[in-house]
Order: sequence, then structure tokens, then C-alpha cells
Amino acid sequence: MIKKTQILGISAAVVGVAVLCLLGSLVEDEDKSKNYVCQMPITGEYSVWTDGGLQWQGFGSVREYSKTSQIEFSDLEVDTLQGYVVSGENPAASTTFNDKGRGFIVGSFRVVLPTDEQNMMKIQRDFGSEKALINNLVRPTLYKVITSCGPLMSSLESVSETRTDLMHYITDQLNNGVYKTRSRKIEAVNEVTGETEIRTQAEIITDNNAPGGYKRQENSPFAQYGITCGLVSITDIKYDNATQSQIDAQKAANLAVITAKTQAAKAMQDAITAEEQGKAAAAKAKWEQEKVKATAVTKAEQEREVARLAAEKAKFDKEKIIAQGQAEAEANRLKVQAGLTPQEKAEWDYKTAVGIAEALANSKVQWVPQVMMGGSQGSNSAMDAVGLKMLLDVSNSIKSK
Repeated sequence: MIKKTQILGISAAVVGVAVLCLLGSLVEDEDKSKNYVCQMPITGEYSVWTDGGLQWQGFGSVREYSKTSQIEFSDLEVDTLQGYVVSGENPAASTTFNDKGRGFIVGSFRVVLPTDEQNMMKIQRDFGSEKALINNLVRPTLYKVITSCGPLMSSLESVSETRTDLMHYITDQLNNGVYKTRSRKIEAVNEVTGETEIRTQAEIITDNNAPGGYKRQENSPFAQYGITCGLVSITDIKYDNATQSQIDAQKAANLAVITAKTQAAKAMQDAITAEEQGKAAAAKAKWEQEKVKATAVTKAEQEREVARLAAEKAKFDKEKIIAQGQAEAEANRLKVQAGLTPQEKAEWDYKTAVGIAEALANSKVQWVPQVMMGGSQGSNSAMDAVGLKMLLDVSNSIKSK
């Protein structure tokens, strides 16, 4: 027979095993990086756990949600006819631009869930799981927002200058709601054909009192659940074949325009350079002429200065000679007045006699008769005596004066 103590031991063991088996439904050690919503049995009440650690489950059913999650929208397939089509569990977001080009935006963004009980209970009540929340709220809202961004720009603009604007538009509308826009017709030149065409462009209506400064068609559904979005990243934009062909043609046209402008600018710069070089050459030639002129002027000034100095010297020499002559004349006059010394007088008489003799000898006047009657024939002593006598008389006559 089984003893009572054995029965009690077996019962305790069974209870212990049962407790161990059910312990996972009684308490749960949770991760701090996640939010948990526990629905209690019988009452159906929710218990929200956001701090992690050991939590009382009480046999309730628990749903976990990542506090933050990265949502990808990047799956595409290549189609030989269309170029690209969306596919997969994380399909890319498609949109149509205001020039009717179609694009597929590839990227990601971050979703941050609330940590308060009210919003987490509302999320659990409306969606029941994180997967349902992403598939039924997050992705549809993203695609709707990106679709509304397309008409704000052309496909060519989305390639370059407005891509950063596109990320801003997506982030703002995810958090604050889709923009309220109005359409207006604009004239635009087709970069490929060069013809003017009418395009319909969406324009955001501004409102300083509205979130972000824009009017909204509706509030963001994320705001209803305390969900915020950020870190929107666009890694690429793919286009269907027709749009890609148009973009390539526009790029080629723009490149041709840029090339033409560059060549024109280069030609203008070359002309400016040539003009400046011509000016520099002219300035150099002018400088060389000025240099020659300056040299000639300097030389002329030097010659003029030399001539002036020579004239002054000649004048000085003239005055010197005159002064010397006047001095000599005055000296001679004074000598004459003072009387000559015997030696000077003898020298003067000698020079006078010699001069008179030379004058008479060179004169053609017949001072002495050629024929003297009387005396010895063939002798000129008498003629010589007469001539000498005449010479002495002339000399004495001059000296007496």
C-alpha cells in the first residue's frame, strides 16, 4: 500500500513540475529595446511593459514591438519592356512627376514607437502585432506620401537639384500629414525638342499657423499613435524606360548647352586675353618709344648743355682776349707815355728801318733814277749811295713823327 507521505511527495512533485512548466506564462524577463503589450486572460485588460526586466504575465498573451525599426523600400525587378517594376516584401515606392515621368524611389527611414501605455495599447488594439502595424500603417502611409511628392517636381529635377527637397517633403508629410496643394499651368521649354509646352505643376499651399508652415489635406496617421519618423534616406531613384530615355536626352541637351556656354566663355576669355596681350604689347612698344624719346631728349639736353657751356667758354675766352688786348694796349700806351729805354728804342729803330727797307724793296715805285750821269762806268756805288741816303731820310722822317 502507498503511504500517505508518498502520495504527498508525488503530489508536490507534480505541482512543482506544473509550476515549472507554467512559469513561462506567469512571469517573463523582457528586453529593454522593445515594448511589450500583455493581454490578461478573462478580463482582456492590457499591460504595457517598456522598461524591460522581469514582468508579471499572469498567463496573458504578450506581443512585442521594436522601439525603433528601420523600414526598407528597395525591392525592384527589371522588366525588359518597362525597365523596372516593384516587387518583394519591401517594394520600392513609385511616383509620377509633373512631366509624366515615372520613378521608383529606393531608400529607407526609421520608425520610432511611443513608450506610453495609451498609445501602445491603441496600437495593439488596432493592429495586434508589429508586422501588421508596418504592413497596414507604416508602408501605406509612406507610399501615399511619396506619391504626393511626385507632382512637386519634374523627373529631371528629381535626379539632381530637388533630391534633398524630396527627402524633406517625405519626412515632413510622414510626421505632419500630406500637403494640401493646388495645380497651376506653367509654360516650360522641353529640353529635348526645344518647344514650349504646358505643364501642370502642384504647388504647396502655405499656412504659417499649420505644422511646418503648410496646409494639410489630413493629419498624419502616425500622429494618432504617437509614432515619429526620421532619417529618411534616398539611395537611388530608378525610372521606367520612357522616362529614362527622356532624362538621358535632357542630360545630353543640357550638356550640349553647357559645352556651348563653356566654349563661348572660353572664346570670350581668349578674346579678352588677346586684347590684354595687345594692350600689353602696345604699352611695351609705347614704353620703348618713350624710352627712345627719353634717351634722345636726354642726349639733346646734354648737347644743349655742352653747347651752352662752349658758348659761355667762347664768350669768356673772347672777353679774356679783349681784356688781354686792352691790357697790352694800355701797357703799350703807358710805355709810350713813360718813354722807351735805350735798348727798347734801339730795338724799335732797328725794326722800323728793316720794315721800311722791306716796304721799299717790295714797292714798284722808282725811288732812285736808273741812270746816273757821271762817275765811273759800270759802277753802281753812286746809285747805292743815293738809295741809302733816301732810306735814311725816310726812316728819320718816320722816327721824328
